[in-house]
Amino acid sequence: MYFYMAKVKSSELQTEIRKIALLNAISFGGKANPKAVAGKVLGSIPEARKDVPATMKLIEEACSQINSMPVEEQNAQVSKLKISIPEKEETVEKKALPPLEGALAGKVVMRMAPNPNGPLHIGHSRMAILNDEYAKMYDGKLILRFDDSDPKNKNKLPMKEAYAWIEEDLKWLGVKYDGVERVSARIPAYYKYFEKLLEMNGAYICTCKQEEWSETARKKRKLCPCRSLSVSENMKRWKMMLDWKYKQGEAVARIKTDLSEKNHLADSSKLFSPDILSMAKNPAVIDWVAFRIIDEPEHPMADKSVKVWPMLDFASAIDDFEFKITHIIRGKDLAVSELRQKVLYSYFGWKYPKTRVYGKFVTTEDMVVSKSKINEGIRQGKYSGFDDPQLATIMAFRRRGIRPAAIREYILSLGVSESETTFDMNILESINRKIVDPKAARYFFVDAPVKLKLTPKAGGIFKIRKHPQHPEMGERTLKLAQEIYVSKSDAKPGEEVMLMGAMLPVKITGKEIELLKFTSSKRFIHWLPADEKEIVQAEVRMPDGTTKKGVLEKAALSEGVGAIIQLERFGFARIDALQNKANKQVLLYYTHK
Repeated sequence: MYFYMAKVKSSELQTEIRKIALLNAISFGGKANPKAVAGKVLGSIPEARKDVPATMKLIEEACSQINSMPVEEQNAQVSKLKISIPEKEETVEKKALPPLEGALAGKVVMRMAPNPNGPLHIGHSRMAILNDEYAKMYDGKLILRFDDSDPKNKNKLPMKEAYAWIEEDLKWLGVKYDGVERVSARIPAYYKYFEKLLEMNGAYICTCKQEEWSETARKKRKLCPCRSLSVSENMKRWKMMLDWKYKQGEAVARIKTDLSEKNHLADSSKLFSPDILSMAKNPAVIDWVAFRIIDEPEHPMADKSVKVWPMLDFASAIDDFEFKITHIIRGKDLAVSELRQKVLYSYFGWKYPKTRVYGKFVTTEDMVVSKSKINEGIRQGKYSGFDDPQLATIMAFRRRGIRPAAIREYILSLGVSESETTFDMNILESINRKIVDPKAARYFFVDAPVKLKLTPKAGGIFKIRKHPQHPEMGERTLKLAQEIYVSKSDAKPGEEVMLMGAMLPVKITGKEIELLKFTSSKRFIHWLPADEKEIVQAEVRMPDGTTKKGVLEKAALSEGVGAIIQLERFGFARIDALQNKANKQVLLYYTHK
């Protein structure tokens, strides 16, 4: 913080007032408040109190002049006058989540179940962060369960690399889990429980064509022929499924749910509660499929000899019981899963976990999350990979410089409402800006550079703070050369401007830039010396897939790969890679304004 002396010479009073006014201006959006400045001046400088009317006049003049400056000039003045600015603590606002029903500290066990068919995207982050927050809230446990149960659907096929990708994404997001499980590693356990259901006459093997079965069971609410078969006949059919005597599409394993039928169980009304009996009439729940046959399974973690695969709802229900899950947080689109699984739990006499549902998390068309669209884009060369900045994957956000704390704050701000929510990139960027701004060193990047000759010939070395509000971050040095680079968009013939950092008034005249003694222009432009010792070639990958090419201060390389910096008048960017051994070219990813 800037400390003001108790005694100040009259000749210095005006300078001290200016410093206080500048500090006030940059702390409040570029506008100094005369009353606030007066309070600080009169309270800290005894000499200012000797002639208050005269002091107030100086304050009004200083505030008026400073408020007429662009923010860039204010920051330059702060740097020039070496004003230290109090550091603001980095705060991440966290919206309190509603309590979990029946939750006890140290007793909560939760799970998250991503499909490893690709890396996590922003939609998945909501599932992960909510589970993580609740597990931490109750000092509970969180299990990472890979739902890799579909080796048939091209868009859901597990990818070997995705298991590690997801774990890396979760750790980066700050999600802590206590164990890792895979559906593909637990196939025998699912078989065991299904055979128990067959013995209870709670399931059957159906060989009806899907269209015929749907017409009979769902529309006409009548039994299909397979449903009346004996337990022994169903066990025989089940063994035929496991031995691959039935092929894909010839047989499926179903759970009996039309509980009103007399041939189901002797006294279903005693075994099942009224709410279970009622919801079992839901068309999506009636006799739902628990297992199906896949002739040519494509799975990186399972043997091709496994032909009978569990459906998501069956495997998940069994795992939730065996892992002693107490609470489930799930998207509203999976609400039907609860209906199906409660029927299964009722058969076994298990207590179903407490559930909380959140609304659909919708992404806009320009936020690509679909694996099929991403794969197609990669094949066509539209995307460079799953971390392409055009995508809404977590790894793409990470590469751009979006911080995990920003994603968490945004997700928690949504809460667990059942209302549909549309992802807003502007809000995420605003939160991220608040986090990265205090730590990002400032550098010049000249986009689409134009070389101009400085006349008359001049030189000079200018020291500029890496951050106007944080002198402890150090300074960077700019050398004024006879030739300098400015952005093409700034090279407007006849225009008078100020060179940022150097505080020099100049006039652009064609291919030259003329030094002036004075200018009334309040427009500042950034620049760089046309000296290979001072600059590097740079490319900035933009979120729309385009690339901005230009030159960057060489000093920026000292921040290191992975650092987020602010390219003044351009935006924040993350240093991604040095593209040659001589460090003469650097690749950055644009973060946001």
